[in-house]
Amino acid sequence: MSFVSSRVWACRQTARAIFQYKGLFGMALSLAGLALTIPFFLGTLALSLSNPIFDVPTHTEMTIFADRSAGKASVEKLSQSIKELSIIDDVRVMDKKEALELVNKTLGLKGEVSQNNPLPDIVIATAVNGATTEELEECAESIRKMDNVDTVAYDDRWTKHLASLYQALSVMLMILGTVVFLLVLLVIFASVRLTTNAQRDEIRALYLFGATQAFIRRPYCWRGVLTLMLAAVVSLGITALGIHLLAKPIADFASLYGVTIVLKMPAADWCILYVAAASILGGLVGSFAASDAIARVHAQPQ
Repeated sequence: MSFVSSRVWACRQTARAIFQYKGLFGMALSLAGLALTIPFFLGTLALSLSNPIFDVPTHTEMTIFADRSAGKASVEKLSQSIKELSIIDDVRVMDKKEALELVNKTLGLKGEVSQNNPLPDIVIATAVNGATTEELEECAESIRKMDNVDTVAYDDRWTKHLASLYQALSVMLMILGTVVFLLVLLVIFASVRLTTNAQRDEIRALYLFGATQAFIRRPYCWRGVLTLMLAAVVSLGITALGIHLLAKPIADFASLYGVTIVLKMPAADWCILYVAAASILGGLVGSFAASDAIARVHAQPQ
């Protein structure tokens, strides 16, 4: 056969097999579509949730209590000295009046006014992200030696706990992703091979008549491409429906904690790339399944 006629024959065989074994093709398409939906849906959720989760500030704050006798100018000079330290990213001053209002608000005494304010001025210094415990302790010791400093307090344990949580989640997601990926590959391979095995007699006949392996594999490769391409489109539709149903409940729940979460589908170019990658995978699986069937025919006694 010529180059064009062999491709035309493969196209006809692909269409004929789909209509002849439409039940098997529908089952293979459904299995592959559901299998692809699992990682794509979870990946879409992870992508939407990653920004609010990883944007949680992890900077350690140091609270510096100035001497009660220190005046406004002295506190401002102290804040400038603290800001010059290498691991300090930002500094703000809370005067004694603001500090008392914050304490009263925390205690539920919003309307209470005290003429005798026992609190000092407070300097809040924010360390750079990723500052180590040793660097924070060295910085705190330097601040303690400055003039007009009464007490320095900070707690970096929560950042260690958060880092450990991120690390544990990363490992867990990596393991889960690997298991899901292998499961998807197995389901896809089984679904494509399901339709290929149904035509083993046809493969045997073509092989006995001397057809090349590339000629025999071509219709099954194309069917694999079509199966996984349609399965990817199905998974996009299911994911879009799931995102639509979950978007408002998750947004309402996050708003209770002052967090904005917007669930949305990946960009169009990423969806197109996803469909293209699934199509290529389908072609490889279909070609491999056909090659396996040819090898079995070759191994049988003629």
